[in-house]
Amino acid sequence: MPDYEVLPPAEDGSKRRKRHKKKKMGLTVERYGGRLVYIWFGMRFMTLMRLFWRGRFASTLNCIPDTLALFLWVPLNTPLAWITEALYKRKAEQLPLDQPPIFVVGHWRSGTTFLHDLFAEDPNLAFPTTYECFFPHHFLLTEGVLDHVFKVLLPKHRPQDDVPVGFDRPQEEEFAMVMFGQGSPLNTMAWPRRGPVDTDYLDFDGVPEKKVRRWADRYMWFYRRLMLKHGKTLVMKTPPNATRIKLLTKLFPDARWVHISRNPLKVFPSTVKLWRALYSAQGLHNPPYCDSWLDDYVLEILERFTRVYERDKHLIREENLFEIRYEDLVKDPIGAMRDIYGKLRIDKFDEAEGPMRATLDDRADHKVSTYKMPKDLTQRIAARLKPFIDTHGYREAVAAAIAEAEADAKREAQTKVSKKAQS
Repeated sequence: MPDYEVLPPAEDGSKRRKRHKKKKMGLTVERYGGRLVYIWFGMRFMTLMRLFWRGRFASTLNCIPDTLALFLWVPLNTPLAWITEALYKRKAEQLPLDQPPIFVVGHWRSGTTFLHDLFAEDPNLAFPTTYECFFPHHFLLTEGVLDHVFKVLLPKHRPQDDVPVGFDRPQEEEFAMVMFGQGSPLNTMAWPRRGPVDTDYLDFDGVPEKKVRRWADRYMWFYRRLMLKHGKTLVMKTPPNATRIKLLTKLFPDARWVHISRNPLKVFPSTVKLWRALYSAQGLHNPPYCDSWLDDYVLEILERFTRVYERDKHLIREENLFEIRYEDLVKDPIGAMRDIYGKLRIDKFDEAEGPMRATLDDRADHKVSTYKMPKDLTQRIAARLKPFIDTHGYREAVAAAIAEAEADAKREAQTKVSKKAQS
């Protein structure tokens, strides 16, 4: 088995990219990358119905058992939400928001999770947990009880990599916005056969002002309840927030930001793998049949993502923004975190350093997947992302990758000619 992954269709048979098949009621459920519990359990009933209406109820028969489980549980979220609000609404709305958050941003698969996990080891900071993001309507009431019930449905690691999974682990607040029925590119997970949806919610360009305000109100609703729960500075990690700087700097003028970049030739295939796994695991129809559009979609979003961030980052005060490359972070994680704390004026790094080192020791055996892509795709990515590549210092690495892809293509052509001559 080679130590790299080629970027193939989903039928690739490598161990890293296997498809999980489980027999249910005589039908085959295919889950590329492994099984993962539906996130849609955290919706209220009418939100779930709107989600199904959006997909014209086009669920496949092999998803019916999981879908029925949704309809058995989801109606309970509404009374739980009512009880929670009766108990906590007044406290949440009166809470002074005098501790601005820290935003960890960067394109998916750029190292945002690694960075977020390091911050999460700081006892003086807090973060949204997976349970809070998946059940945002009533976590104030039910966290500590229902999370123990649902944890049996979680795998030990994420389907796209071997990062630990748990309801108490740090999570992206974007999932809470999905549970509220708000626009998000993550909504593509529900009906991947219909193609990408809500791409305008990446940066709100083209979204009517009324819907932007509704989205912002819901975000603040959730943020207030997180603050009520934790009472500490929150470290929020959602990749699209890098393209929402216009909105988030209005909501949180004093927020501090950490942006992480990574070689796009590493980011692209890893993101394709991520979405293929999540579209299969979360799709309300399965298989997702996304190969016809997935590569183009990932490249388009990657280009848009990097362009909008560079356009808007000037809206963050210079002293509140720290930019780092993934390659530099993994080379010296503790040194990098010390620099981040110093620049952004985050106190008590000495209390965080020990737990951070322990986490790094626990993950010392973690292996990062490597990929090989065809020459034409490598050149296409390099051309589309040239400004980002030059700005963040990836020109030399990209040039080397293109040269290697060209050499591989030449060797492959020579091998074909040789085989043809022998025949």
